[in-house]
Amino acid sequence: MDEKKALTVDQLSVNYDKVPVLWDLNFSIPKGKLVGILGPNGAGKSTLLKALLGIIKPLSGRIEFLGEPYKKARKSVAYVPQRSAVDWDFPITVFDVVLMGRYGKTGLFKKIG
Repeated sequence: MDEKKALTVDQLSVNYDKVPVLWDLNFSIPKGKLVGILGPNGAGKSTLLKALLGIIKPLSGRIEFLGEPYKKARKSVAYVPQRSAVDWDFPITVFDVVLMGRYGKTGLFKKIG
């Protein structure tokens, strides 16, 4: 029985304009595993996440979540932005930021949990 992977990346390459940032990435992450992305500033960690989620368009490659493209699996995927993407002067808790990932499923005005 071939169990679906949580994430599969095959031959992923990403450019910003004509500058290559990531090239020929191949990896998969099994369901149920906790994985971290580590590297120095400018290594492409945020670029990888943005490409996985379709925020930036890859130059080439295949990305699948649970055996499907992101657009089909998006209700099973959540993204919490980097600290710089959140206005911490606004009265909000870390819990509130994490709950933002649920708005697509519940709507803006329904109470969560």
